[in-house]
Amino acid sequence: MATVIVIGAINLDCLAYIPHFPNKGDNIRAKDLRCSLGGRGANQVVAFTNLKVAALLLGKVGNDFPGDYALSILRKYKVNTEYVFKSNSSKTGICSILISPDGENTILGFPAINRMIQPDFLMRFEYLFEIAQWLSISLEYPLDVVEFALKLARKYGLKTVLDPSPLIELPERNIWNMVDYILPNKKEIEILTGEEEMLQGAIVLKNWGAGEVIIKQGSQGSSFLYQDNLINVPAFPVKSVVDTTGAGDLFDAAFIYGLMQSNSISRAARIANLVASYSVQKPGTCESFPERREIDWEQLEKRKEGLFNHQD
Repeated sequence: MATVIVIGAINLDCLAYIPHFPNKGDNIRAKDLRCSLGGRGANQVVAFTNLKVAALLLGKVGNDFPGDYALSILRKYKVNTEYVFKSNSSKTGICSILISPDGENTILGFPAINRMIQPDFLMRFEYLFEIAQWLSISLEYPLDVVEFALKLARKYGLKTVLDPSPLIELPERNIWNMVDYILPNKKEIEILTGEEEMLQGAIVLKNWGAGEVIIKQGSQGSSFLYQDNLINVPAFPVKSVVDTTGAGDLFDAAFIYGLMQSNSISRAARIANLVASYSVQKPGTCESFPERREIDWEQLEKRKEGLFNHQD
């Protein structure tokens, strides 16, 4: 199977399960508290590893306890950490995540070393782009790093997948023609394009040069743009939503896995919906991600698609 280069943050997540989101001045008690590996880069590489996809994570942690913890969890999940480096120039990224009873989250991020990475960090790994077939990247690193990675991917013919999160800085339009697949959620596509309607936002991204637009919609599943129409791919039913943290990262990895399997956007979106449905039913981030053998793949065939088979 093809190899994916993953470029994104490696964090320590501190998750607090609370009875309600606080108002100013509130003093509330958490029902549970846990620490977890986090960051889109770390989350995706664990998801790929669980799905038996070869993935190479490029990134940094600080020379501190959170960095040691993150590396130990990556190794626990059998992730190749050869290209993850400790740095004395800054601390490991940390996210404080508040999770409500319905599984929704609010995130306070301290990116630390993730925002200090420069393009020259990727230069030393250019040879990896020669052997890989896919690049999965987010906006957690500085925009010049993201642009440089996309240029390397174009140079060596990799297919590129961008999760446009977090939208702290809005990327320039000149990057979009280097993006084969963009996977925003509804809020992100509105911020990026200024369009309240998802369809119009997707068309704007397409007009800017993005290849395929796939929108993550949580309990509504996902949608993709096809001939100026949004085709919805319904979510799979779940018993209960416990925690949505990391589900979007799992969706990204499972979508790429689906494209490797079928080269069909509609089937890849169904696969991603199915795999992500396992994550939201458990607390935590990476620890809620299923292994490939744990997934009931027959659900894909049992469902009446109601969709045409859109090929790339």
